[in-house]
Amino acid sequence: MAMEYSTLGASRLRVSRLALGTATFGVAPTAADVNALVAAALDLGINFFDTANSYGNQSTFDRARQPSANERESAESLLGRALRGPINQVAVASKVGEPLGSNREKHPFVGCLTRDHIKEQAHRSLERLGTDRIDLYYAHLPDPTTELAETIGAFNELIDEGLIGEWAISNYSARQTAEVVATAERCAMRSPVANQVSYHLANRSIEIDSLPEVTEAARVALVAYGPLGGGLLAGSAELSQDYAGNRRWGGAGFSASDVRQATAFEWLAGEWGIKPARLALAWLLGRRNVACAVLGTTSQERLASACSAVDLDLSDEQLVALDEIAHRQ
Repeated sequence: MAMEYSTLGASRLRVSRLALGTATFGVAPTAADVNALVAAALDLGINFFDTANSYGNQSTFDRARQPSANERESAESLLGRALRGPINQVAVASKVGEPLGSNREKHPFVGCLTRDHIKEQAHRSLERLGTDRIDLYYAHLPDPTTELAETIGAFNELIDEGLIGEWAISNYSARQTAEVVATAERCAMRSPVANQVSYHLANRSIEIDSLPEVTEAARVALVAYGPLGGGLLAGSAELSQDYAGNRRWGGAGFSASDVRQATAFEWLAGEWGIKPARLALAWLLGRRNVACAVLGTTSQERLASACSAVDLDLSDEQLVALDEIAHRQ
């Protein structure tokens, strides 16, 4: 098994096709286990680490028998400490714009992407990460109240100042992506090099939206988060976990339709002799314009197993069978 790498959009940023996500760092894995998991990722050839200023120590991440949000460090701090030695040899992505603190419960869940907020939070993220540059800096959520030119300008200023390498967007639709790229071109500013979106076999809404075609034409790479659907595509043992799916964020969990799809998927994986998570990741990494999948895990063994998906080629017949499962309700 050897890790594969891809270039993000029109950038020169070359990253592993699997990135280690850090959304629940400090809870799962616990702070004590972060260093070992990051070291294992490095040993597996992963050179791309995904975090955000809103990860780790928000109250929506609280779990029973775990330290509360005000007792936990941010995911950025935990990741920065784990990468203290090799941080200049890897690519670190962080994000800005998602609601923080009490704003997550008291205000609409949309981005805050004013120039002042972006630049203020960039400096705070740099300090927590313990580095002088963020390789890829995302606009975490669209901000309907701030002019695009202001947002794009702020990211371009950070690039000019050498504080970030490239900028990107996250959770933007095809229409929103096209609008960002067109505005950047009109203003003679750098466009985003990636769009990070929710994408997996059981959630193909971005295909209906034509996002793969739009991003490919604009030279904006797709980075997929939640590639296993929060455990939905990782095997039946994961479905009953206390914090599977959106229960991680206080949601209701998997629907009956979700479970039916997952059961059919697991059966098919068994027929082919492929672990469900490996099959789901291989399918995703073969989709149009997908450069990378961001994987969250607490287990070094599961991380190693996931990495074996990068060199798994699926036949046309297998892809057709997976399509049939994906369209079941």
